Amino acid sequence: MTTTDDPLLLGVDAGLTNVKAAVFDTDGRERAVAVRPTPNERPRAGRVERDLSTFWDVTCETIRAVLGDSTVEASAVAGVGVAGHGHGLYALDDRGQPVRDGITSLDSRASDVVESWDESGRSDAVRAITGYDPFVADPLSILGWMRRAEPEVYDAIDQLLFCKDYLKYRLTDVVCTDQMEASVFYDIENEAYSSELFDTLGLGDCADALPPVVRSTAVCGEVTAAAADETGLEAGTPVASGLHDVGAVALGSGAFRPGQGSLIVGTWGQSIYVSAEPNSADGGGLSRRYLGDAWLRYRGSRSAAAAVDWFTRECCRDWHDEATSDAAFYARLNEAVAEVPIGSNGLVFLPNLQGSTDDPNERGAFVGLTIEHDRGEMLRSIYEGVALSLSDRLLELASEDGLTTVRLGGGGAKSAVWSQMFADVLGERVVVPTGQEAGARGVAICAGLAVGLYDDVESAVEHVVGVERRHDPTPAHTDAYRAVHDAYRLAADGTAATWEKLTSIERETQTNDN
Repeated sequence: MTTTDDPLLLGVDAGLTNVKAAVFDTDGRERAVAVRPTPNERPRAGRVERDLSTFWDVTCETIRAVLGDSTVEASAVAGVGVAGHGHGLYALDDRGQPVRDGITSLDSRASDVVESWDESGRSDAVRAITGYDPFVADPLSILGWMRRAEPEVYDAIDQLLFCKDYLKYRLTDVVCTDQMEASVFYDIENEAYSSELFDTLGLGDCADALPPVVRSTAVCGEVTAAAADETGLEAGTPVASGLHDVGAVALGSGAFRPGQGSLIVGTWGQSIYVSAEPNSADGGGLSRRYLGDAWLRYRGSRSAAAAVDWFTRECCRDWHDEATSDAAFYARLNEAVAEVPIGSNGLVFLPNLQGSTDDPNERGAFVGLTIEHDRGEMLRSIYEGVALSLSDRLLELASEDGLTTVRLGGGGAKSAVWSQMFADVLGERVVVPTGQEAGARGVAICAGLAVGLYDDVESAVEHVVGVERRHDPTPAHTDAYRAVHDAYRLAADGTAATWEKLTSIERETQTNDN
């Protein structure tokens, strides 16, 4: 492989909505970005899958597009890092072929499996080993569903991978994962794969399918000749092991030290806290191994910016049609939100339009809606509901050790109005990093470390991550949000029984239709 005196780094971030490829120089400047829609399919309610051949084709197209930029030469790319959505399931058979379509972390087909584990006490046993409760999009839960519903597919599994690991496999022919994804299956005390975990759930025959672990900031393989033909990369280009996208965005936003927090306002919302220790067995959220000796604690919301997209698609099409560009459309949304007072004139929004990682039965709702409310107030209540939900989770994760800094990333961070709302709700300074593609930036850092362009994580972040804006809380607004926060919590706590009943009705209807 040949390189120039100005090496470049490629980060690929394959999320739930889009595949993004971004090229950075060693000082973190974005040279080029390409984005393509992720080819998700919804074969029935509660199921979100993707054909892996099509997924690879889209990824190749995205990489070719970014390498086609006039400022980028493939020969200058010194390393590639890959991130992907976490959880879900991407499994291979003994020929290296997918056993079925990939199952994403938006999927909830395993609800009945998790309920049965809860009732039998198996979930408690899992928590004692891993530090977290199984949830519907967890690969363990999906394996439990597959063992029951697709036994032939289950029996064919030879390698258990995550989203980014499948792309790395296609790039390098190497099967592996990194320590962050691998820790889904860890005994949290020993920080190693747990065969007891699989035996507890009746999945013991899958324990041998766990992939080798390669450190996130180490080279796991090189681009093959076949992958070079498909992507436009040069054969032999090193590929770093990479990160689950939660960790990639945290790193790409500059959060790597214990005490730092990161909020992602993307399709999903994520509240992330860097800690020196994992959660205890009865702690909230999920714990995953991170960089060095650090852990990430995080809790997800399955719709954040997606809630805004849903509402504007259904209720604000005229605004979109009148706008001269996407930027003008979002500017109009932000102007409408800014004109409405804190509390949205007595309206609260619960943003669980696709359930939550805590409870797939949760639903979204406008609480307090009257005939007097207009769409501007409804839109502000969505912004506020997402900010309250994600902030609640972050404060809970940081309750023992406290926050030192908060970084805000994802598409929602482009909005200064929304960013300021997070600062006011939290009562903390919120920092918005430079650039738009924090996930791709994070794994580009992994690639730079893997090929020796940076000495350590601290110096890499210092070089690559800048600050675009800082938002300090307005004390009067923080005071006002305390009452709104109380109303939000009352609404969230008071609707659980309603969601359970509605889910029961929905399932009964689907059963009758079948």
